[in-house]
Amino acid sequence: MTFKLSFNDYYSLDISNKIKAVKHRKQEKGEYLAPYAPYGYMKDPNIKNHLIINEETAPIVKRIFELYLQGVGTPKIAKLLNDENIPSPSKHLDTERYKKCSHKWNKGAIYRLLKEKVYVGTIIGHKSYKVNHKVKTRIKVPKKEWYYVENQHEPIIDKKTFEEVQTKLANGNKCRERKNYNPIKQFMYCGHCGGKASLKTHKRQVKSGEIHTHQYFICGKKSNDYHVCDNGRIASSVVIPLVEKAIKEECSKIVFSKGDLTSIYEQAKETSNSKKTLIKRQIEKLEKEVKKIEKKVEQIYSDKLEEIISAEDFSRFYKSYQEKKESSLSKINDLRKELEKANNEKVIDYRYIKKIAEQCLNMESLDQNQELLNKLIDRIEYYKDKKIKIKYKFMECK
Repeated sequence: MTFKLSFNDYYSLDISNKIKAVKHRKQEKGEYLAPYAPYGYMKDPNIKNHLIINEETAPIVKRIFELYLQGVGTPKIAKLLNDENIPSPSKHLDTERYKKCSHKWNKGAIYRLLKEKVYVGTIIGHKSYKVNHKVKTRIKVPKKEWYYVENQHEPIIDKKTFEEVQTKLANGNKCRERKNYNPIKQFMYCGHCGGKASLKTHKRQVKSGEIHTHQYFICGKKSNDYHVCDNGRIASSVVIPLVEKAIKEECSKIVFSKGDLTSIYEQAKETSNSKKTLIKRQIEKLEKEVKKIEKKVEQIYSDKLEEIISAEDFSRFYKSYQEKKESSLSKINDLRKELEKANNEKVIDYRYIKKIAEQCLNMESLDQNQELLNKLIDRIEYYKDKKIKIKYKFMECK
């Protein structure tokens, strides 16, 4: 029985390897294997795995490239297309996955479209692969190993225009000096939904003629759509004193109590070890489940041979057990990655914490201590009642 099951498994592996080999050959030749054609194209009804221009959507692609070269940014292009009620790419995909989408253009969709080499006639393949036929997890392939096959179909955008757009995109992503600097901007998160907080700056002239600047943080999701999150906004002038006070209170405990400090270090070590132990137990539990499933498969196979159950029932049971087995194997794979990550993490010793704490107590303002904040703070969450919660870093900072 075990031999037969092993043979069946080997047969599945052999079929999987053959299919992979065929796909690789097709990717090397530049055939388009994705289930849906990219926006601006459609599948050729006469030639398999070949793209032809979609006369309805191709002009929109051209227009997007032209607008961007004229200096119109991606958010404004998205707004312009939405105002004109032009259907987004998701609208053209008649699948369950996209039925609940808003079908609106956004800056991310515009940016991805501008980066697509398919519009100059190039097909890119071998971007990812499956670990094996039992696990659905896909591994990303480094870009230098992708297959680039040019001139596979009629281009919508000429190469000169495409290169100009790529240059403009690259220049637009360069770091620039921020006019409205805030030392805690990168740490701020919404305490209600967990979304990244956005910094907003308002300037107005008061009666004396001076320009008054007001900065506040608001949930990034709420910034895009007011009804998405119930959390309000919080002024930067309120948050910064609270952060300074909280940091100094915590650091004062650390500096003046070596016993407490050692306790914190031991507790961090214990937490780290407990996390590893929990992951190991979960892996062991899932491995036992896999073995139980394999035994059940052997049993139903035996029942089928003895005609206790029909072939149809065997197929149904076998499919159900295989799905459970694949799910467990996928979870084991994820947990092993998590365990490896936990093993690579090192808990810092109390001397390092003490050094940071002393620096924090001596600091005069947050503005001049950005590097120190990066070592100390993981995130700051704000809530409706003008309260904040600071999550500190307990892992080693390099």
